[in-house]
Amino acid sequence: QDTQILPRQEPVIYSDITPESALTADQADQFEANGFLVVPGLFQAEEVAEYVAELDRIRADKVLLAKDEAITERSSGELRSLFQVHQSHDLFASVAKDPRIANIARCILGGDVYIHQSRLNFKPGLHGKEFFWHSDFETWHVEDGMPKMRAISCSVLLTDNTPENGALMLMPGTHKHFLPCIGRTPA
Repeated sequence: QDTQILPRQEPVIYSDITPESALTADQADQFEANGFLVVPGLFQAEEVAEYVAELDRIRADKVLLAKDEAITERSSGELRSLFQVHQSHDLFASVAKDPRIANIARCILGGDVYIHQSRLNFKPGLHGKEFFWHSDFETWHVEDGMPKMRAISCSVLLTDNTPENGALMLMPGTHKHFLPCIGRTPA
């Protein structure tokens, strides 16, 4: 089935940037142009160490592997992703609501925000099944009925992104288009 690439019909940033905004004018310009923004050092080293320790604890929790929100690697049975962490883990719920993240989201979206989906991805580089290229909004639009592109995805990277560790690749400018989603996400 052929697909078409449609131009974005909605703003990228929904609020005016002022000196009091959670984003600087330069950061807003970067987000507007690229569709993403990297904010190094947003969390302190001690916080990151706490998050990584909790990830290790979660990864070692064998009871968790049987839960619906746990996705495992087919080849090894190891935890690949854990969904709904903002509802089931206090520490990561507090990260998701942290003003350092939430205020940026409010600035971009121009108002109150909520969490549509959350997950931890444990995918090690060069091992296990890959995460295919995708755009979150197109899937949320088709499968969940999200009506408008007034949404953002936020990732908190707890390790450095390198070619050797399965780096997250972002494609600058793709947020300026809508690619209708064909098919469904597997259960």
